[in-house]
Amino acid sequence: MNGSRTGVSETAVQGAAPMLKHYMELLKFHLCAYIALSAVFGHVMANRKISKESFFLGLCVFLLACGSAVLNNIQDREFDSFFERTCNRTLPRKKVPIRHAAGMAIMLILGGLSGLFSAFGLIPALAGAAALISYNGLYTPLKKRSLLAILPGSLCGMLPPLIGWTAAGGHPLDSRILLLMLVFGLWQIPHFFIILIKNGGASPNNQSFPSFSKIFSETEIKLQALIWTSLYSLSILLFAMNGFLNAPAFVSMSFINAMVIIALVAAAMFKKSTLPSAFAAINLSMLLFIGAGIFSTFWLA
Repeated sequence: MNGSRTGVSETAVQGAAPMLKHYMELLKFHLCAYIALSAVFGHVMANRKISKESFFLGLCVFLLACGSAVLNNIQDREFDSFFERTCNRTLPRKKVPIRHAAGMAIMLILGGLSGLFSAFGLIPALAGAAALISYNGLYTPLKKRSLLAILPGSLCGMLPPLIGWTAAGGHPLDSRILLLMLVFGLWQIPHFFIILIKNGGASPNNQSFPSFSKIFSETEIKLQALIWTSLYSLSILLFAMNGFLNAPAFVSMSFINAMVIIALVAAAMFKKSTLPSAFAAINLSMLLFIGAGIFSTFWLA
């Protein structure tokens, strides 16, 4: 009897593990962690210190971002089937029922927005709603029709630091948060082009969908990636030069970061075998930028 029960239990666990993996895939965990961290960065920059509220804010934004990611998967389930890179995702393969995904999205979005509103007030919650609208309401449907989708796509990446900034009582039009948002916005564009090159132009099987690879050659896309990387690098320098970092070591780290990212992306652009390193480099660059900003607050006098 006991042996039989154990066998059934083990079989159930083994069957549940792949299903759990499918549900977890919908959350886009790594992307959402970056988004939450950028909101914490904005909160720390406004408060000039990291606190328990910073971590709770990060949790709220993480929930909201995960809900937005699940909703994006629902919206793109047919669109994803046309791309080699995305056709094996959970919803195109019908591994999770749509009603389950919809339930996840609703609970996560409501959890994130209600947490922002109850703990930090109306303005951060409105900024969170604006990010949701920008990503799911504008970028996701527009990318199937126009290359201009890159604009709301960049905007939604700029809003998490604003959520954190306003949650700490900062004014939404303060020049400091506007510069910080600029850094995140400029990072989005070379990040997008590097993904495009890394995936061979990401040309869809259905040629009715817009793609930069239809109007630009691979070399031209690489040059755009370099140009936007340079602008992103310049924005890091402007941020460091405006006194937002409290220790010379972190100012120096930001200067090195700004210089090295251009060199790494330039080197990778013209060696296809190293393109994954360009993708890793630009992500690491943003992580170092956020880290320098957050940890510099520990050196406040």
